[in-house]
Amino acid sequence: MVAAYYVLPQEEDSDCQKFGLTVQLLPEKIDQSEEVYNLRIYVLYKDKERDASMSILDIGLFTGFTVNITDLDLLSKGRARIISKYEMDTLLSEKGSLIIYLDKVSHTRPEEISFRIHQKMKVGVLQPAAVSVYEYYDQKRCVKFYHPERRAGQLKRLCRNDECICGEENCSIQKFKVRNTYRSEKVCEITSTSKTDFAYKVRVENYTEGLSTDTYQVRIVNVIKEGSLDVDLLGKVRTFLSHPHCREAVDMRKDKTYLIMGTFKDVYRDDQTFSYQYMLGGRTWIEYWPTEEECQDEEHRPTCLGIVEMIQQYSVSGCQQK
Repeated sequence: MVAAYYVLPQEEDSDCQKFGLTVQLLPEKIDQSEEVYNLRIYVLYKDKERDASMSILDIGLFTGFTVNITDLDLLSKGRARIISKYEMDTLLSEKGSLIIYLDKVSHTRPEEISFRIHQKMKVGVLQPAAVSVYEYYDQKRCVKFYHPERRAGQLKRLCRNDECICGEENCSIQKFKVRNTYRSEKVCEITSTSKTDFAYKVRVENYTEGLSTDTYQVRIVNVIKEGSLDVDLLGKVRTFLSHPHCREAVDMRKDKTYLIMGTFKDVYRDDQTFSYQYMLGGRTWIEYWPTEEECQDEEHRPTCLGIVEMIQQYSVSGCQQK
């Protein structure tokens, strides 16, 4: 019996005691028909007295991408060859990636290996790929990650303090001019994969942009539907987290109020503050809640009436089981 499991890839500075490794992914051709990147790898042996002996580069590739063989042949042939040889899908590779053999790695100046990779198939979410280097007779690896859209190949993670949760999913998109029935259906939504667990009116009191996580401090102004995990919320402040690449889609602004509905899967306990924090993900409903003055305007009046109708309907009838 063979068992497999997946964990977040980790890149530790302590792993790179013997080698210095830098990975750059530079766009060369990006259009609707094809995506081509130049993958540049710089590797240096950190010993002060000698070069590394025969060393191996294990280069992971994104799903749907292939290596430019012509580039690799130019690197491995001729008098001015840079690499000894290369192989694909060998036993040395844990994931069937590209293996490059180096006769030596200089300890005085970085070795540069550069070649193109081509996207042959579109995939929904590209996971970061890893590049590792090690001496053949001493397999202590130095590992770095890369990705076309993320610095150092970071996973989409939502982090606060020392805790991170995986966020590889679609952005939550703020709703505009929705049908009233759609809003009322959402507060009671039950599907095979999700169930609306909470519905709040919130006011954004503070907003902080981050490299890996955007943080919203919001006050719960009204509890329309109390969640099963986080209770007794009226008037309290909670933390909502979102991806930086979702900033425009979420578009929540300080001192504005919003209707937010989500599932219990989006609620996480913060063990340091003993409170709960929320993830704004693809399942989350975000809708601007106009002020009383704005509700008198023709533009916002349908939204205001629809929200009031949804609250009254839920308050009186709850969620009718079908």
